[in-house]
Amino acid sequence: METIIWLIIVAIMLVIEIFTMGLTTIWFSLGAVAAAIAAGLGAPIWLQAVLFVVVSVLVMILVRPFAMKVINKERTKTNIDDLVGKKALVIEDIDNQRGQGKVRFQGMEWTARSADDTVLEKEETVVIKAISGVKLMVERERKD
Repeated sequence: METIIWLIIVAIMLVIEIFTMGLTTIWFSLGAVAAAIAAGLGAPIWLQAVLFVVVSVLVMILVRPFAMKVINKERTKTNIDDLVGKKALVIEDIDNQRGQGKVRFQGMEWTARSADDTVLEKEETVVIKAISGVKLMVERERKD
C-alpha cells in the first residue's frame, strides 16, 4: 500500500511540474520514486521518508543548476534595467516643470525626464540613470 501512495505522489508531482514548467516539483517526484522502491523492498516508513527527503534535496542541489542553464539557454534577456548606464540622444527638450522631453535610444523614442531636475536641450547626449514606469530618467553626460 505504501508503494502505491508513493507512486500517487510521483504522479501528482509530475502533473504539477507539467503545468508549471518551472523545475519546481520534479525533484520531489524523483524522491518519491526512491521512497516507492524502498517501500516495494519492505523498508520501514521512516526510511522511506528519509529517502524521499534526502534524494529530493540531493537531486535538486546537484542537477537543478545544470538543468536551469540548459532550459534558459534559448531565452532572450528582456530586463529593462540593462538600459541603465547607456547613452541616449535628446530629441525634444527635457523639462520636468513642463512635463516634456524625449530621447532616442537604439532607434526608439522614449519619454524622458531629468533625474536631477535640470533642463536638457535637444541634441544633448544623456546617460540613462533609472527607469520610472515608461519614462527614462536621464542626466547630462559628463565629459571627464
